[in-house]
Amino acid sequence: MKRRDFLRLRTERGLRTFELSCQQLHLHYLERRATGAQLDTGGPLDGNFDAEEGEPPAAFEERTTEQLFANLERDMHGAELLRVTGHRWLSEGDEELRQEFNRLVSAFRARGGRVEFG
Repeated sequence: MKRRDFLRLRTERGLRTFELSCQQLHLHYLERRATGAQLDTGGPLDGNFDAEEGEPPAAFEERTTEQLFANLERDMHGAELLRVTGHRWLSEGDEELRQEFNRLVSAFRARGGRVEFG
């Protein structure tokens, strides 16, 4: 899943508008946490893999939650309106996710942006 799947840029009523789906953000966040734990576990290039044992474990490129939100913040640069959909997905989510989301929204507002929850 790519972050572009849940972040869309539009122009509405003359405003550069980003639409952020919290459902997709939540799922993407969970995916990052799940795949991040499987790094360096006996892949064919790290020297711990024995070909006689069969297929090596899956290895994923490590990306952190901080990188996810830094990329979102960069992509939202220049937007005037942030439209957040499915905010309830963050109410039962991980505390780290909620804190990062709140920091992202606060930084957007501090730059003079407007936020709508729908």
